Amino acid sequence: MTHREDLKKLANACEECSGKDAASLDEHLEKCPVCQEYKMKAEKIDQMMEAVQILASKSEGDRRKILGARMEQFSTMPEDKRTMAISDMLDAVSELPEQDRIKIVRTRIDIMTALPKQKKEALMGTLKKVMSTWSQDRKMMEKQAVMAATQDYFILKRMMVRMMFKKMLA
Repeated sequence: MTHREDLKKLANACEECSGKDAASLDEHLEKCPVCQEYKMKAEKIDQMMEAVQILASKSEGDRRKILGARMEQFSTMPEDKRTMAISDMLDAVSELPEQDRIKIVRTRIDIMTALPKQKKEALMGTLKKVMSTWSQDRKMMEKQAVMAATQDYFILKRMMVRMMFKKMLA
């Protein structure tokens, strides 16, 4: 599920909940513990989406530093937390306009191809796990971003990276 779908789901749940309350919407949202929890989740999602939009607007060098540090953090996380963190990041990236998404995918691939084998395998394994849950449309969107992001790689690297992602997206 994308972040936009998550936000819509939270808004619908709060709308249903507040519709059962005689208080105003503002009062309900302020006092209802369930809607407070939804509010916190929605704000977290919104912050993630904003962070990825800001990341896409950065220069390649800055994007590489920021995303590289984040991927370094991912590589040291326990598997379950890494899966959740990577899934959140990929969901936020999927909400970006195509050109911004390609920038992020390009930077992510560049960082991953520069990682030592052990870290790369840990991250690739988690990526594969997350991507295996995606719809065919979402997989196609990622495949198109990978194709565009790697188009100016030299032929052998381009083929190797594309084959690697093709296996993950199968």
